[in-house]
Amino acid sequence: MKLNRAMGPCWLGCRRERVPVKWFGPVRTRDGDGDMFACDACLATVERMVAEQLARRDADDLRSRSTARRAYL
Repeated sequence: MKLNRAMGPCWLGCRRERVPVKWFGPVRTRDGDGDMFACDACLATVERMVAEQLARRDADDLRSRSTARRAYL
């Protein structure tokens, strides 16, 4: 998916102003919905965090399957 760039504030960790940002996704708050934008550095941080979470989830799934197999043996 190609994300369009614009100049604006990063809504994530760095909170820098007037940097190239990409649309990150919709945001829902109690007051309504909005668009979220983030710079490349912050997007890379989120991508790393998601990759780490997925790796932990996969490792947990493998451990669960291994334990379940031993229970049947």
